[in-house]
Amino acid sequence: MACDRTGTTPQLLADDALRQPRRFFAERHIAGCRDCAAALEVLHAERTMLRTKLPFHRAPPGLASRIGAALPREAPPVPVRRRFPTQVFGGGLVGALAGVALTLSVLHGPSRTDPEIQGAIDSHVRSLMAEHLMDVATSDQHTVKPWLSARLDVSPPVRDMADVGFPLLGGRLDYVNGHKGAAVVYRHAKHVINLFAWAAEGPDKGFSETAHQGFNVVSWRRGGIAYNAVSDLEADQLAAFARLVGG
Repeated sequence: MACDRTGTTPQLLADDALRQPRRFFAERHIAGCRDCAAALEVLHAERTMLRTKLPFHRAPPGLASRIGAALPREAPPVPVRRRFPTQVFGGGLVGALAGVALTLSVLHGPSRTDPEIQGAIDSHVRSLMAEHLMDVATSDQHTVKPWLSARLDVSPPVRDMADVGFPLLGGRLDYVNGHKGAAVVYRHAKHVINLFAWAAEGPDKGFSETAHQGFNVVSWRRGGIAYNAVSDLEADQLAAFARLVGG
């Protein structure tokens, strides 16, 4: 059976029409899909053939200026000034316009993401793109936890939860929005989960779920450690993971 993404994903990659992180996931799909990889190879071959085989002719000098001179000139439009009956509506019109402007500002204003959440997403994507997912790659929690604790001022929870579908892959050192911390790496099916942890002062906070840039994030704080679990895993499954780790 042919891949449903054949024709769209290869075309977007060939046209360089994808930005990160969508480009990263498209390239990862191509790497594991024979149909899409073959389609992308055909597109590249066709474009190479067009560049090398088709003849190119340079336009004669002065062609652009002659075309421009032959085009009809259009007179600029006369601006129309309209007078609003402010004396009839008075302050009501001004108030209504101000209300419309405020509504548009709220609806279309730039969305702001918590810097720590954005930093966790950036670190997650960077770890996948740079192929530096782990400094210590093992499912042995008694190896990963001491390795991280010896290099940080926190001792994050490290558990191998393979029996409930979240096997431990390993861990690494990372930075999240200026915080030096641990990244404990898990997997669920084909989805990678980065659990970031760093020292953070303040009271404990419960679980908070966020979705941004195609990723789900669960954040909480407990025992002087801030946590962010990041993945493209479904939100309810990531929430279940977070509660297993931090519950």
